Amino acid sequence: NKHAAMEFDKFFLCGPEEMINTVSKVLAAQNVKDSKIKFELFSSSNVENLEASSHEGHTKITITVDDDETTFEMSQKQTILEAALKQGIDAPYSCQGGICSSCIARVKSGTAEMKKNSILTDNEIEEGLILTCQAHPTSTEIIVDFDDV
Repeated sequence: NKHAAMEFDKFFLCGPEEMINTVSKVLAAQNVKDSKIKFELFSSSNVENLEASSHEGHTKITITVDDDETTFEMSQKQTILEAALKQGIDAPYSCQGGICSSCIARVKSGTAEMKKNSILTDNEIEEGLILTCQAHPTSTEIIVDFDDV
């Protein structure tokens, strides 16, 4: 293998989800860290909605976009992005399928659960990053900042 001695800072993958998953597993088996693997999916796989029973309450949410802060009450059945758009907030988004990361934001306080995540690493999630198109609030209050990413 003429590339065996080469070192790479990052690996950029683009293609169908199944291929991305396979190549990512091969790279992981070669001791490549998740943080060095970046990818773009052609499409999102179908995902079942989260159990409705786990998202039946309401949450007081504060959202910051472009230094503009808005607070309102939302149903936990909605994603954070859906609720923001319904309030007329100009939140960034594109695919709404959890694959492009355009809707990324940081949870400053409270908790949320993503129904799908094909982009964020475990470390990024630990740092509070979420895909708002996939995230449902799970706490009674949450603060989400689109500017702090």
